[in-house]
Amino acid sequence: MRANSISVIVPTIGRADSLNQLLTSLAAQSHKPDEVIVADGSDTDAVRQVTAVPEWNRQGLVVRHIAVHPPNAVRQRVAAIAESQGEFLLLLDDDVVLEPDCVAQLMAAIAHDAGVVAAFADFNNQSWAMPTRAWHFYLRHVLGMAEGSWQGRVVGPLLRFGYDPPPAQAQPMEWLGTCNTMIRRSAYDQVGGFSDFFLYRCTMNEDVDLGIKISSVGRIVFCPAARMGHFHAPGGRVSPAVAAEDDLYNRFLVMRRTQGRPVLASFGLTLMFFLVETASNLGGSLLRFKANGFGARLWGRLRALARILAGQPSRTAR
Repeated sequence: MRANSISVIVPTIGRADSLNQLLTSLAAQSHKPDEVIVADGSDTDAVRQVTAVPEWNRQGLVVRHIAVHPPNAVRQRVAAIAESQGEFLLLLDDDVVLEPDCVAQLMAAIAHDAGVVAAFADFNNQSWAMPTRAWHFYLRHVLGMAEGSWQGRVVGPLLRFGYDPPPAQAQPMEWLGTCNTMIRRSAYDQVGGFSDFFLYRCTMNEDVDLGIKISSVGRIVFCPAARMGHFHAPGGRVSPAVAAEDDLYNRFLVMRRTQGRPVLASFGLTLMFFLVETASNLGGSLLRFKANGFGARLWGRLRALARILAGQPSRTAR
């Protein structure tokens, strides 16, 4: 492939309609990627049919389909990266839609500065979450952080924050998103790529983990000029209980294995996250007089704590 070539990496599970919208936005880019690798964990042929539409070639978009079973977000991405050839890897979810200059803006942020190893796009249809009252108290009065200094950071029990309001110029980040980030393949290879210790379908905290690893060999930048919509298509998702277990257990693994924290410190921060988030969910349910999956999330988190206390290894597919 040519210099500065781009491989788009897209895992999917049966979301053919949203994938079609993504590919349409990629075909309309002012700077087209060199290839799109779709790693499909579906049981039907719908996704394959979308990738095989001749119109993509007519619009100058090279789309390749590979099947990866059983579905597993990390394994799907790893398989797609192994099949790709680009110097840069654009990690996307199958339910994002890029603005026409998004790829060009990401390339401008990363290609001409060897110290930048990843460029992180902004979203045009949602704002970045800021600390809840409980976490704000923790950041300000327990950690002693100045107001707003957590933006772009990974703090404590893997609390991660973007920028709100978005800055006018590129800003440093300590994490990346696997739905909206371009990374250098050389940096990805240097840190050993994705970790392999995640639970279930690997849809929680694998992005923070990779960002922590990538940031050890270069800078990650938040690029507000690169924008896309994220539409959170409902299909292919795990249950709230599994997602909650995934989140808490993977959080412990990242702190323990990637950040190298001691076991007790990792467990203590995980337990603190459990207590604060559960109290917050309970308060929200009581205020709205609606459970909103509180019981399922609580059960999942309790399973994660039991797994940690039992020293159970993670399982990478379910």
